[in-house]
Amino acid sequence: MDLLSHFMAIAGELREVFRQQRTTRRAVSLMTAGLLCLGRHWISRWRLLRSGDLKRWSADYKLFSRARWDAGELFDPAIRHGLPFTGSGPIVLAGDETRVRRGGRRVKRSRWTRDPLSPPFHVNFMKGIRFCQFSLLLPLYRLAAVDCRAVPVSFRPVDLPAKPSRSAPPEELAAYRDARKLNSMCLKAVEQLQKLRDAFDRLGARARRLLVALDGGFCNSTMFRAKLERIDLLARCRKDAVLCRRAHDRRCPSRVYGRRTFTPESVRRDTRCRWRRTMVFLGGRWRSVRYKEVAPVLWRGGARRKPLRLLVVAPTPYRLSPGSPLYYRQPAYLLTEELELPAHDLLQAYFDRWQIEVNHRDEKQQIGIADPQVWNDTSVDRQPAFLVAGYSFLLLAALEAYGPCRTDQYLQLPPWQRSRRSRPSCEDLLAMLRTQAAERDGPEPHGLPFRYDPKTAVARSAA
Repeated sequence: MDLLSHFMAIAGELREVFRQQRTTRRAVSLMTAGLLCLGRHWISRWRLLRSGDLKRWSADYKLFSRARWDAGELFDPAIRHGLPFTGSGPIVLAGDETRVRRGGRRVKRSRWTRDPLSPPFHVNFMKGIRFCQFSLLLPLYRLAAVDCRAVPVSFRPVDLPAKPSRSAPPEELAAYRDARKLNSMCLKAVEQLQKLRDAFDRLGARARRLLVALDGGFCNSTMFRAKLERIDLLARCRKDAVLCRRAHDRRCPSRVYGRRTFTPESVRRDTRCRWRRTMVFLGGRWRSVRYKEVAPVLWRGGARRKPLRLLVVAPTPYRLSPGSPLYYRQPAYLLTEELELPAHDLLQAYFDRWQIEVNHRDEKQQIGIADPQVWNDTSVDRQPAFLVAGYSFLLLAALEAYGPCRTDQYLQLPPWQRSRRSRPSCEDLLAMLRTQAAERDGPEPHGLPFRYDPKTAVARSAA
């Protein structure tokens, strides 16, 4: 089967998510049209792409606002098809937050927040919605000389309550502070991880642990003190975090924390602690990485009495090409709850975590998760997750159809990119999906649910 057939086969498993068969057919048709759409990914253009008119257009919008389905269950097919590519060790997930630009007074979840792309010397603001995403990391370098592939398996919004005015009564200000605590990014991440643990157990991975690689924003007491069953965290910590060893004082047996404290930065500068070397796959090839390891350690302000493991990674600068910028110029300090896994696997998971940034770029630039003009509160939450699930199905369909490498079946690249593109990009997959959809004469098993005409699609993209 080709890419389109594999995609339709994976999307066909959504019949377990929706209650009615006609709702499933509509959802699969809209998901396919959302990927085939050119230009702005508006739901009205999906409708024109599927039927050629806007008659009875309200049914497409009601799929997101009124139909009964859970956005988290959309990713069950992605988990089911992604597990065979994860190997035999722990299942590695990458987690991060992303912000999607979304204006309009009718979108209640949209708030003014700091723009993460603003320069360090001038903070800018953007109006949008915060999302917390977790992606399943597939170690494809075990099969071929390609980087890890991140497949989204959870995408949920994080509400930011509206800030009251300065003249608001004290009761309203106190309620606002309590609402901020209950809707923090880390608390929502803990809830998502618990639901993902249930999903993996339900889909046949009960015996395997989850290793979650996180950025520095998740390295705090909320995450490390949470009761997560069979889930280990691997997070980047501050260089001045105060750590210590467990006390072994015979004069005071009840003492837990050692008197001597140290920081990750002091471990990096300590000449008595020797550097070790290991090989990780990074930037298209295996590279040597230097690191130091200290275990077990206690983080009194974060994890309290829970034993942790400190990994100090030396700067590993590299360039993707002669003209590209230099990456990984700063040292990294990692804290993890996993005490038995080899340091090589932990470092590889940390370097693979960067692939979730590729997901964020593709979802905003190629998939257009912020384009559909929906204002219903339920639709605002569901529609981005719906498109992200289709993006996950597309990545997995390409792996099952053509493997991890970029073969000759994809569109030919210009000469200056052929030596650097060993893995197909999202643009390659969308181009092949549109090409195969145009070659189909009509609906068939594992085929397109509507007729796709490229000329008509280009003309309607300018409407």
